[in-house]
Amino acid sequence: MKKPKGFFTYFHLSSVLDKLTDAQAGRLYKALMRYGYTGELADFSDDTACDMAYTLMRGEIDINFERYNEICEKRSKAAKAREERRRNAEHNCDICDEDKDNENENEKDNVNEM
Repeated sequence: MKKPKGFFTYFHLSSVLDKLTDAQAGRLYKALMRYGYTGELADFSDDTACDMAYTLMRGEIDINFERYNEICEKRSKAAKAREERRRNAEHNCDICDEDKDNENENEKDNVNEM
C-alpha cells in the first residue's frame, strides 16, 4: 500500500477536539501524525477522551489512505491503458506505412510493365 504525504483533518471533527484540553489535543495530534507516518498505534489507556478521539480520527486516516490507494490504482491502470493504445496506434501506423510503400511499389511495377 502506498502512503500519501499527509492526511486530511475534517471540520466535523473539531467538536471532538473542543472537548479536549490543549495538552490532550497536542498529544492526540502527535499520535495521529506518528500513526499516519509509521502506522504505530498510540496507547491512550490512561486517557479515555483521547482514546475515543484517537480511535475516531485514526479511522478517518485509514479511509483517506484507502481512497488514496484506489485513486493511485485507477490512475495507474489508465496510464497503462493509454500507453497500450499509443503503442497499438504506432504499430498500426507502421503497418499502414508498409502497406502504402507496397502499394507504391506495385504501382511503379504496373507503370513499368506498360
